[in-house]
Amino acid sequence: MISPVFVDTSALYEVADRGSPRHGRFEGQLRDLLAYPGGLLTTELVLAEIHALVLHRIGPGPALVIVEGLVASPRIEFLAIDAALRTAALSLLGSRPGRSYSLADAASFATMARRKIDRAFTLDMDFVAEGFTVVPSLGPQPGRDPLRGSSTSRRSRRSG
Repeated sequence: MISPVFVDTSALYEVADRGSPRHGRFEGQLRDLLAYPGGLLTTELVLAEIHALVLHRIGPGPALVIVEGLVASPRIEFLAIDAALRTAALSLLGSRPGRSYSLADAASFATMARRKIDRAFTLDMDFVAEGFTVVPSLGPQPGRDPLRGSSTSRRSRRSG
């Protein structure tokens, strides 16, 4: 079975922000990833986080458009935060007192560890710090695997 790619807020924001110089690259990368056989996975916290970020930085219309577009995709699985995942995320936060991870980030890391997902579509290098591979932010390029990571840092610090 092929593992999905985890989708993070930072990459989604580049997709939502049409004024960003990286918008086209990230929009193309997401389009490529939507065709990936393993599918995409994120959490309800990421969905709430992207809505709030776009709402405050760009406006209510674009915030609704990005969330409705994500939810409408049959290729993206949204994981609800249950008590076990919340506990794992809080435990991870407690074990990293020097890191300024958000609860959404900690839940993302715990989800990835629990589901044995090793790749994330993100700009957030905290994923690398936690031992995950970041899907390249350069966008699709002919002849290149869209999942070839830009970092392959591995650590045994993943929470589970």
